[in-house]
Amino acid sequence: MRTKGLLSRLTLITCLALGGAAVAGCDDENDPATHVKKLDAENRRPAAMRKLREMFQSRLSMARPPDNVDDPQVKQFLDAVLPAVATAFTAHSEEVSTRKEAIEILAGAHDLRAVPALVSALQFHVGNSDSERIALRAAQALKELHPANNPVVVQGLLGAIDRAAANSGNSPSIREAVVSALGLIGDRAAVSTLKQLLQRPIRDQEIRTARASADALGLIGDPSAADALVYGLFLNIRSGSSRANAFNNCARALVRLGPPAAVPRLIATVNSENVLVNDLLASYATEPGMPPMPPGFMKAQAIDVLRNFADPTAIPALLALLANRQEVGNVRGAAAETLAYTGLGLPREDPRRVQIFDAIALAFNEAPAGDPTDMAPTMAPALVILGDPRAPAVLIRRLAAPALQAADATAFRMALLMPLASAIRHADFPAFDRIAQTSQTQLDGLAAEAPDEVRPVLAQLTAIRAVASVARDCEDGAIACYQQKLADQDKNVVRKAAYMIAWTGSENADARNALLARADIPDMIVRRSLNTAIDSLSPHGCAECITRLEAIITAEQGQESKSVMHLESQMLIARLRNRH
Repeated sequence: MRTKGLLSRLTLITCLALGGAAVAGCDDENDPATHVKKLDAENRRPAAMRKLREMFQSRLSMARPPDNVDDPQVKQFLDAVLPAVATAFTAHSEEVSTRKEAIEILAGAHDLRAVPALVSALQFHVGNSDSERIALRAAQALKELHPANNPVVVQGLLGAIDRAAANSGNSPSIREAVVSALGLIGDRAAVSTLKQLLQRPIRDQEIRTARASADALGLIGDPSAADALVYGLFLNIRSGSSRANAFNNCARALVRLGPPAAVPRLIATVNSENVLVNDLLASYATEPGMPPMPPGFMKAQAIDVLRNFADPTAIPALLALLANRQEVGNVRGAAAETLAYTGLGLPREDPRRVQIFDAIALAFNEAPAGDPTDMAPTMAPALVILGDPRAPAVLIRRLAAPALQAADATAFRMALLMPLASAIRHADFPAFDRIAQTSQTQLDGLAAEAPDEVRPVLAQLTAIRAVASVARDCEDGAIACYQQKLADQDKNVVRKAAYMIAWTGSENADARNALLARADIPDMIVRRSLNTAIDSLSPHGCAECITRLEAIITAEQGQESKSVMHLESQMLIARLRNRH
């Protein structure tokens, strides 16, 4: 015991006498500076970097809240070590063990001082798993930082795309992170490379790269990206044992670009004049495992995206498709729906609203009722969306057709009765009640013979009557009454009330706030109707709508079931931002 005490005192005296000299046993192992000093020594650097990484993670775990890099203790640590860590990382590019520890500090710091070192990591060795994993971590960190106005970073990221050209190993993940970083940085110097990625032949495509490229082009917002994004709408990419697409990513990006850039290229596609898309679809014939292209696929896809713009310049092309009886039903139905949304966004006195309604009504009535070629069920939803007060009469006349009066036509009649309930106005109830009661009587008669088949149809009729009750209870144009109906528990009632508000065409702030209050309703179809009404009531944009919709998306982040709703909300947000 005496010997041990004597040695301790001697060590202390030696440390005090020599001050800062490096003497074994004098360094404080809990002081980052102790390990920073060792980074200059080749034989001590790996262990020192490992210790610094452990200290960094320890400080992050004790931060408030955990992992908060702005915590004073974490910031103090980074100030002491980050420059030296970055220098050692860059200077010793072949020292894998050191770099694997250092990248965790550099990437986890969320600090612009780490950027040069992170960019250097993008010079990875293709095929070397350690080097690739370090590059991936660096790319992900640059994505989170996305430093602006830094050409060196942009060029480093672009170079990494060329290096990560394979569709195996870590390359796809590196490429995805790099492309996402370029989109967030927003430098147009990246546009040419991103377009080339998205326009690659189908055999060279990889789904994460395609989706990330579309998202990045949308964020950058360069109008020249429109052709690449329209091309991307039609990608059908092999992903493992199945196929995947980038349709939603490309559609969202096109809306971000805005109508002047996107709509002309979509119209060209609808008219079969887009050479890029034509060649892509033709190439599918030689792709193994590629299913046959559905009739009208190209036109219907492009029309679906045009709906997101509701742009009047598309009206002539859509009217031509709607009038062409040689077009397949899904193309004509998509054209009618998009025309209806477009017409709903026009001023109420615009003569094109009448032109659109007349064209849809003509297609609705072109074939005998109940005939296999009858387009009425396909056209009916478009008549409802447009909100023309003549729509109920068109539907009532078709429902009164002799061919639809028999009991065995009840199911077909239901396909038109729900649109009638959605379109009906306060004065139309005598005719609606007659049709509904006839259907009820016939269904009651059939119930004894086939109760399991009839029961769902009876439930549908009950829902139809609930929808119609909105117009029965509220005078036409009574926005305050419609607002009360938005609180109903029946989702179909909420949809009807939303449309009735939309048809008023009034920029009524109270009505819009009532719609926004229910904008997070879980049902996708109801949420779409609410968005349609918000859209209609916001011809000059709506800042509070954007704020509310973005808050809903943020609150529901990660809920896969809501992804389609979020896409539609994002498209509405883009339209509202494009208005003045």
